[in-house]
Amino acid sequence: MIDAPTTNAQWLTAAKDLSDNKTWEQLSTTYRVPILDHCAKGGLTPQEAEEITQETFCQLALQIEKTGGHWEHKTLRAWLTDIVNRHIIHYFKKTPHQYLSPKVLTLVQQWMDPANGGGISSEERIEAESHLWALSLNRARSQVSPRHWQIFDTYVIQGLSSQEVARHFNTSHFNVRLIAHRIKKVARQSYNQLLSEEMIIPKP
Repeated sequence: MIDAPTTNAQWLTAAKDLSDNKTWEQLSTTYRVPILDHCAKGGLTPQEAEEITQETFCQLALQIEKTGGHWEHKTLRAWLTDIVNRHIIHYFKKTPHQYLSPKVLTLVQQWMDPANGGGISSEERIEAESHLWALSLNRARSQVSPRHWQIFDTYVIQGLSSQEVARHFNTSHFNVRLIAHRIKKVARQSYNQLLSEEMIIPKP
């Protein structure tokens, strides 16, 4: 079980309003570190734990929206623990590198460690990765609404703060981060798919 205090019942009722930044920040303050610690105990790296934490909060938002905030607060920790454990299991079973061909896996290892000798040059690696991400973002853009892409572009690519983007698009900064996380996930999936398809193979 995630080691966290029992949730304030009023938070779950208030959290159905995704624009209620105060409530969502309280939920994040209460559960973010316990979820990260739970992931670390499960053997994940800090980056992997952060990914799962963000995904868990996304699912929490969807679940609260689905139930209309009518949720027994005593069951939240059990629900979060179940979701996080499912993500941990899924990660170890379904990590993308398990599906890469030996040729592409070797190339990725060279990208990650260009000092290993005999690998591609840093210029070739940067060029290949830039091309891959450009294709990945194009794929992601085709799968989301124009408004969500504009929010993502303004927040992630142009670098405005979530508060600035929220004011510009008349939404909450939590929703800005939620949209950005979802589109990043789609782009990463496209990136991994491109690698597994061996569409982009820089010459060594």
